Amino acid sequence: MITEKLIKIAKQNPAKIAIGVGENPKYIKRTIHVAEKAIENKLANIILIGKKAPIDCKLEFLSTDSPEKSIINLSNQNKVDGIVRGSLSSSKFLVNLKKSFKKDVFYRLALLETAKTSHQFLFSPVGIDECKNADEKLFFVKEGSLLLKKLKIQPKIAVLSGGREEDKKRGSRIAKTIDEANQVVERANDLGISNVKNYNILIEDAIEEKANLIIAPEGIAGNLIYRTLVHLGAGKSHGAVYLSLNRPVIDTSRVGPEFEYFSAIAFASTISFFQKK
Repeated sequence: MITEKLIKIAKQNPAKIAIGVGENPKYIKRTIHVAEKAIENKLANIILIGKKAPIDCKLEFLSTDSPEKSIINLSNQNKVDGIVRGSLSSSKFLVNLKKSFKKDVFYRLALLETAKTSHQFLFSPVGIDECKNADEKLFFVKEGSLLLKKLKIQPKIAVLSGGREEDKKRGSRIAKTIDEANQVVERANDLGISNVKNYNILIEDAIEEKANLIIAPEGIAGNLIYRTLVHLGAGKSHGAVYLSLNRPVIDTSRVGPEFEYFSAIAFASTISFFQKK
């Protein structure tokens, strides 16, 4: 499984990771417990960042009025090797991330897991404003394939579209996604990226055939697939890495369970190791 690879590499190369702590008492308790577990398992050296440290917290804790800003500053100032959003506000975190990197759009690669078969796969896009064209889809194919190879996993890539080939007549928007999927497969092959297949709209076939990198037709569809799997379908998220940044930034859900934060810490440690090589 992909998470097993991440945990193994993280244990061998523990990094200094900052994780955000929200104000809700449940968030605080959960995040601290996961941080303790990560340290115990030697995944990383942890610093917690939030507005106020609990009295009984024995871990390193940075108290600040603006944790969403401070956690990013720690990374930019090279005081940590990577950051995990944890239970901080997503909107505030993203605003500060955009200001810091002077970007309007970020691309994330999520690590998901199905409920029935526990099949893990990288997935993009998860942002509604991502994957607007074939170039962006090819970017996700290249980045995801590279990450899998670094993990010593043979990529098996599924590119999705809005319908089957015969569905092109059902609308220009549908036809566009089908044409783009075909383009991405062809261009990926030209770049030497093998084992890439256009699964059209049949995401169930991609899962059944154990695709470990799945590219949705566009951002809205990707976001809905993510939400359906994780929030309605009993699937799991193990965090999402922001791509093309000089240090690992791993996104998590504010209400995410402990296993998501644990995997995200391992994710951050592993990406940090890869970036230093």
